[in-house]
Amino acid sequence: MKNIFKGKLKFVILLLVLIFILFYYFTHRGKKEEVYVDEYSYMKVEQTDEIGTINLNGYVKANNPIGIFVDKKLKVKEVFIKNGDFVEKGQILMTFDDDETNKLNRSIEKERINLQKIQRDLNTTRELYKLGGASKDEVRNLEDSARITQLNIDEYVEVLSKTATEVRSPVDGVVSNLKAQENYLVDTDSSLLEIIDADDLRIIVEIPEYNTQTVKLGQSIRVRQDISDDDKVYDGEITKISRLSTTSSMTGENVLEAEVKTNETIPNLVPGFKIKAVLQLKSDVKNIIIPKIALQNEEGKYFVYTLDEKNTIRKKIITIKNIVGDNIIVLSGLNPGEEIVLTPDNRLRDGLVLAEGDNHNSSEEATSVPADKAKVIVN
Repeated sequence: MKNIFKGKLKFVILLLVLIFILFYYFTHRGKKEEVYVDEYSYMKVEQTDEIGTINLNGYVKANNPIGIFVDKKLKVKEVFIKNGDFVEKGQILMTFDDDETNKLNRSIEKERINLQKIQRDLNTTRELYKLGGASKDEVRNLEDSARITQLNIDEYVEVLSKTATEVRSPVDGVVSNLKAQENYLVDTDSSLLEIIDADDLRIIVEIPEYNTQTVKLGQSIRVRQDISDDDKVYDGEITKISRLSTTSSMTGENVLEAEVKTNETIPNLVPGFKIKAVLQLKSDVKNIIIPKIALQNEEGKYFVYTLDEKNTIRKKIITIKNIVGDNIIVLSGLNPGEEIVLTPDNRLRDGLVLAEGDNHNSSEEATSVPADKAKVIVN
């Protein structure tokens, strides 16, 4: 009896499960997953001559360091600076031993004493000449000796005036290539040090060889110091592009170096500082530019999804031209004013009508787009 009851109970349970499955099938088979407008990000298509950006590395370079020379073999007494120090115009950098100036002063003093003696003898000889006690030649010889001695004094004085006792900085700048040290004997053929003029620095950016065709003189560029408390970005333009390729010390790539002129002076620049730059690429004509993330491919054809005023998705076949960076040029298939889906997924299809509102089960991550990639419009 119990076996019969258990058998009937199993049958009833199976029957109920079957009824529930059939009920769910017939009530949900016509339903489709709703896709919401707010699950995606959008961009209104516009024509622009700005086709993208390139991130570049760069550095600060000294234009023409000022070499400090001395034309006499002096001995350095004290050095007050070291490489990398910032110095102000007129600041004393080093001093020299007094031996040379003392020697010149002694020579001048000796010649002056000798000149006084010659002049006394000359005066006496002139008086004797008047009385017939000296010849004309004796007078002339003493006059010649006086002139020669005076010339010697003038020469020593001139050398003394040109003999450096100290070195002062000719400009505000940074000390580099310092060779002199205490008791250093000056080599007149080489500089004691160099001063990098703080007002004569250049900002150099490196353009990888695969981007060289897109960079032109006069293009807008934005630069900032790589490591600095100042996060300010400075606007400028490309003023010079090298015609010789070099190997980058930062990336190892073959690059062309380009010089940048900023609209305002960047304070506290030091040669060797690293620079980050963003170069704005422009076209000669206006184009429709869209981010590459919006582009889809099917059977070798490119397309994007657009959204019309009735929230209907349309599939638009487009032809494109690839460019440097994160954007592409649309040659045909899109018109200004149309709104494209920036973050498409496999749920979208031609003719799909998006529901108003927000799907609370959707992932917030799926709808996010970097702010610098496009002008985003969210309905």
